[in-house]
Amino acid sequence: MAYKMISVKCPDCGATMEIEGGREFAFCTYCGSKVIVSNENEYVYRHVDEARIREDETERMIRLREIELQEKENERERKASAIAYGIALASVAIGAIVSIWQPVGGLWGFIIGAYIAMFNFIRNNNKKKNTRRYVGSNSALISDDLMNYRDQNYAGVVMKFRAAGFTNVTAVSLRNVGFFNMYKNGLVDSVTINGSGAFEEGDVFPKNSVVLVHYHGK
Repeated sequence: MAYKMISVKCPDCGATMEIEGGREFAFCTYCGSKVIVSNENEYVYRHVDEARIREDETERMIRLREIELQEKENERERKASAIAYGIALASVAIGAIVSIWQPVGGLWGFIIGAYIAMFNFIRNNNKKKNTRRYVGSNSALISDDLMNYRDQNYAGVVMKFRAAGFTNVTAVSLRNVGFFNMYKNGLVDSVTINGSGAFEEGDVFPKNSVVLVHYHGK
């Protein structure tokens, strides 16, 4: 019994393949790509990167798990913060009452309350800065080093953003250097990501975000 053979091209390497008619898929003998054949009359071919699909699914599950854990941690932090501020407020209120009869004792209530509130504020602020952010394979993280761009040489700043994973980084001269500010030539004035300079350490952006490094130049 003769088999009907059809000639197709591998969508990855372009090599010509011979596939038996009626088969649903085949593997390229040159690059190993899996080609799925659909539509009996037109023979439409597509490459399925199974390893990439598994990687994306694993990444998605990890992301969901991290979000769940982070939400629980945030809820605990909110409760602890509310309790701390409540104690601080109570201390101040008690200090105000005591100060009517004992000014010195009331002052200590104010001091203790202010200390607790300040300590809680600083702790929460540091916690926010140090919170681990999820960075996917197509994302780039703003680090402390990237934030220190002002008055740095623009070429070095461009390199740092590219090293962080950003793929669309452009240096833009402000053309504002004259005789009296020659010392600023080549120094960075500002950086924008997707048109905004309102980013901070810990922010995550897609790697293909538009990064413009504005520098003082002629």
